[in-house]
Amino acid sequence: MRRQSLGSGPPDVGVLHWTLASAVAGEVDSLAKHPKTEPPRPRPGDELSVTIDRLAYGGEAVGRHEGLVVFVTGAAPGETVRVRVRAVQRRHVEADVVAVEKASSERVNPRCIHFAQGCGGCSWQHVEEDAQLRAKSEAVRDSLERVGGLRDLPLRPIIAAPSPWHYRNKMEFAFHPDGLLGLHPRGAWNRILPLQECFLSPPSTVALVKAAQEFVRQEKLPLHDPRTHEGLLREMIVRQSRATGEIMVGIVTSPGRFEAAPAMAEHLASVDRNVVSVVRAIRASVNTAAPVQETVVMRGHDHITEVVGGLRFRIGIETFFQTNSAQAERLVALVRELADCSHGCLAMDVYCGVGMFALALAGAGAKVAGVELSEASIVAARANAAANGIANAYFYAGDARSVLPRVLAEHGNPRVLVLDPPRSGAGGKVMRRIARSDPDRIVYVSCNPTTLARDLQELQPFGYRISVVQPLDLFPQTYHVETVVALDRCGRHAPEERAFLSS
Repeated sequence: MRRQSLGSGPPDVGVLHWTLASAVAGEVDSLAKHPKTEPPRPRPGDELSVTIDRLAYGGEAVGRHEGLVVFVTGAAPGETVRVRVRAVQRRHVEADVVAVEKASSERVNPRCIHFAQGCGGCSWQHVEEDAQLRAKSEAVRDSLERVGGLRDLPLRPIIAAPSPWHYRNKMEFAFHPDGLLGLHPRGAWNRILPLQECFLSPPSTVALVKAAQEFVRQEKLPLHDPRTHEGLLREMIVRQSRATGEIMVGIVTSPGRFEAAPAMAEHLASVDRNVVSVVRAIRASVNTAAPVQETVVMRGHDHITEVVGGLRFRIGIETFFQTNSAQAERLVALVRELADCSHGCLAMDVYCGVGMFALALAGAGAKVAGVELSEASIVAARANAAANGIANAYFYAGDARSVLPRVLAEHGNPRVLVLDPPRSGAGGKVMRRIARSDPDRIVYVSCNPTTLARDLQELQPFGYRISVVQPLDLFPQTYHVETVVALDRCGRHAPEERAFLSS
């Protein structure tokens, strides 16, 4: 998965609209098979009794009231709940649980106090793990069949996380002018829930957040106001290596003097002896997703080191890296297995980031060309290759649409092509360029099943067939699901192993 963050700013609105529209379309299609006389439409504030059918990709539970599709926050499959209508759309209603009238056997007590406060970090903490896994697997199947037009899917059982708690190696928190530091409630990007506990992050993260909040209050530091865009301190990022235990703390600020930086760095380092890096990341843009313009080391190093698949990776404050290190091990092993690169095989890694997949394939003997938009990530990928003694990996910075022709001209067509695009997907132009490069096998790593399905449609005219669909749970307690799809050119494997793109 690419560029997934937690709680630091507004979500990708385009992707959320795509996700909700896809879910609504599926429910409405289902209703269309059994048309009924349309009942009076509810209004915001009305209370309804709703029986929940399932969990939807996007985090909501889906139910019906008198034939009307209702998306409910905080419900579990199989239960009956009283809900209050929050919004009425043309094709569905959005609502919140007021009371559970008949509880589901899949409902559990949320572990974190912030879940009941609407924290945006988790969406399914009230649902048992097995039910979460089933919902994620069904989300993959539903998207590929309905959005992508696929049939006879070779869908493998989902790979569960080794632990559903304390798995995140990166967390992002926002400062608030009221002196608070924490996560945003769902859909409320101008409010903050001051962090008391978090069961997604390592325990050290909570202690560091509390220490930072104490320091900024004591020193009366100017905190960023998202409404006026004034104030110095904006966000705090905490990263921790699973392999080494090293911790990096990043303080994201607006431009300007930060005289308290040395004292704040010392204060944070005193909280945990594993803090080996405290950096300031300066961002001028009001957009929280914009890259930083400058990084200044406040204390220690400018990176920490993570180990995945036996390879060492330097992680900076803005480095994209899988946020579940334990599952990243399994993901790398799976991609290596599906790529099946023999010694000297030419492979290509599109959206390669800092080289996690590219270096794993190169370490197995393949010659690999990696392509990535971020220049900083390419610099890191080359450094990671050198640090691991790998000389058969080559990295190119630039947009995949424009860089791919040059890379193909230099290296030739790959036998295997791996891609791991952002949540928005690769898009038609990139997918068609990939297909025209004529690899024997394509391994697509996706964090969004709806955009995955859309991208796979682009391969239909080129004769690629799916041989493996493997979901993985990289983000327990949330609706997010990782999916790895392997596709082969027609004729490489037996037909019974393939799913065909329908016409």
